[in-house]
Amino acid sequence: MKKTYLVIGMDTFGIALCEELTTLGADVIALDKKEEAINRVTGIVENAVIGDSTDINVLREIGAQHADHVIVSIPGNVENSILTTMILSEMKVPKITVKVDNDYHAKVAEKVGATEVVSSEKSAGRRLARRLLSDNVLDYYNITDDYGVYEIFIGEDFKSVKIVDLDIRNRFDVNILLIKRGKNVILPKADSELRSKDIVIVLGKHDRMSKFQSILH
Repeated sequence: MKKTYLVIGMDTFGIALCEELTTLGADVIALDKKEEAINRVTGIVENAVIGDSTDINVLREIGAQHADHVIVSIPGNVENSILTTMILSEMKVPKITVKVDNDYHAKVAEKVGATEVVSSEKSAGRRLARRLLSDNVLDYYNITDDYGVYEIFIGEDFKSVKIVDLDIRNRFDVNILLIKRGKNVILPKADSELRSKDIVIVLGKHDRMSKFQSILH
């Protein structure tokens, strides 16, 4: 079942996030109080809404309380960003990520309910989109339009297996660069084991990565 993402604020970060999430097949709702801002994403997302995120009735009408994850990216207005975050927290939204402009903004956002804060760089928007779509992706770095480096957590229910037995390169076009096991860092070999709670750093194609991630739960 697809997760629903609500992106509030159509600045450069918010637009990049909408584009990337949509490209990756997610259900995305975009919200901004300015019509010209919403017009930038009307051809990108299926649901683009003009409205004030500091109005709880607006948030209820677009179903913010049912969203799996809300990302607050309100440009140039820390007060509205914080108020929006507080309202979303009161609505029991499970995950709230807030784009912050400075340390003060970050501290206050966390105190009023943000579950994560991120920087305002455009590239951070794309990195966040990649991580949002999988619970076990800890971080992501774009290398080219086709390839990226992913940091992936292996789930607790995963049964130990040797890399050679997974035939990862042929099945997923993925290369494991490092294995982090507790405080130890392992340079992987064919007979190295992958274990539950390991963190693997992998290089691979974006369009094959989700399939690879699915075997690591």
